[in-house]
Amino acid sequence: MTHQRGARHSRHRPAIRFLWHPGTRDIFSGYGLVIGPSFLVGMVMVDRPKPVDPAWLVVIERTFGSYQLAVMTQSGERGIVCQMLIAKESTSYLRSLPYPRIGALRDALLPLLDQPPAASLSLTWHPASQCWVSEIIPGILPLFPLGRVVATPGALRALENAGQEPEEFLNRHVYGDWGEVPEEDKRENETSLHHGWRILSAYTTRAGEQIWVITEADRSATTFLLPSEY
Repeated sequence: MTHQRGARHSRHRPAIRFLWHPGTRDIFSGYGLVIGPSFLVGMVMVDRPKPVDPAWLVVIERTFGSYQLAVMTQSGERGIVCQMLIAKESTSYLRSLPYPRIGALRDALLPLLDQPPAASLSLTWHPASQCWVSEIIPGILPLFPLGRVVATPGALRALENAGQEPEEFLNRHVYGDWGEVPEEDKRENETSLHHGWRILSAYTTRAGEQIWVITEADRSATTFLLPSEY
């Protein structure tokens, strides 16, 4: 499975998404950079609908050792800087919203990719209470952004034949389980994490077909394909 690694590129600028409140035009409870399936890194509002409970912050500090609060609204409501895992049933509520100076907001969040916050939360939209509910969880930040996820027709057929979802393999890929690539390629992948080169994983589906997952050097896209389509 020897292949040519792509040349080094500048960092891809990931999309920014908001924790939208369904049924509203632009109410949200947080925002972050998209770094993987259901994963964001950014800020979650903690002073809405009322100021954060100091006891909760004590638990956060005890769990992660430190935390950072920052003002998110003109009225002074604060948010916690954190990693976010969005519940599968709530990912449809991650939206782009008409936010002023969205470019400046993205630029302010970009350093979190190099220095991820210690705090990490899982987040679920609760229709009954009409709010996002958080739960404290261990660190969850993926190793690298996936960019836009695409698949060739052959890879789509292989996944369908096996009755498997792409997320199963994406989650392995983004956390450093490179699957069945040779040791040489595994070492190259580890090097690529630090130097911004292309990353390749290989997996066998339940139907016995091998698929490759390749993330481009600039992290702009991740592609599912069959070895024969390379």
